[in-house]
Amino acid sequence: MLCVEGINKRFNGRQVLSNLNLRVGSGETVALIGSSGSGKTTLIRTINGFVVPDSGRVAIQGKDIDYRNREALRQTRKRIGMVYQLFNLVERASALDNVMSGALGRMDRGIHLLVSTVGFFQKEDRDKAMDVLRFVGIEDKANERVDRLSGGQKQRVAIARALMQEPELLLADEPVANLDPKTGRKILELFLKINVGKGITVITVLHHIEAVRDHFRRVAAIKDGTVCFDGKVDELTGDHIDYIYKSDRNLECAAA
Repeated sequence: MLCVEGINKRFNGRQVLSNLNLRVGSGETVALIGSSGSGKTTLIRTINGFVVPDSGRVAIQGKDIDYRNREALRQTRKRIGMVYQLFNLVERASALDNVMSGALGRMDRGIHLLVSTVGFFQKEDRDKAMDVLRFVGIEDKANERVDRLSGGQKQRVAIARALMQEPELLLADEPVANLDPKTGRKILELFLKINVGKGITVITVLHHIEAVRDHFRRVAAIKDGTVCFDGKVDELTGDHIDYIYKSDRNLECAAA
């Protein structure tokens, strides 16, 4: 499904990603961990095409992402859904309208421009949006303005919007960071439901190790811009965690 090979990226003279390699199979769920500034978000943004790597390659289903071809990049983004820490919703619009906007990602360019300009969606888009809201458990809030929803409800709307795009790969950048632990667990359970129920590959950036242990089988850790651990969650030891989150370079981080 996903192949990341030899990715390098510098920002303002700082090496953010350094010869990073990662492979994720179709239907997998992977937790991506690492300290702040380790390169997790840059990697996610490179996969979805918002950051252009200095070197290396990223391929989705065997096809390299062409970062310099705008139309090819747009076609790639059709296949990738994105969920953000701060939701990135239109707060004054309804949950349903926010979810329907996810359909724009899979439309041809001309139709996309027309729909985004006049705000007109077909009945099938509205029905699809209601189905997705039902799937994420928030159909009763369809006509509620987003700014009146709780954080957990907003994240469900954001997830529904991503699903409206019918992605093959779903990326989530710290989707539970602003939620209380109970709500966060429910959101992570929803990602697993999406993976199993819809067969979508899921990569989630997380900081809470216990949440990783409770909800994921595979974890990949990034330190200093490269993958330093990639394996089963039950293989992640205390020494690994110390190395990943601390600067003690005497501790070894084994790559599985």
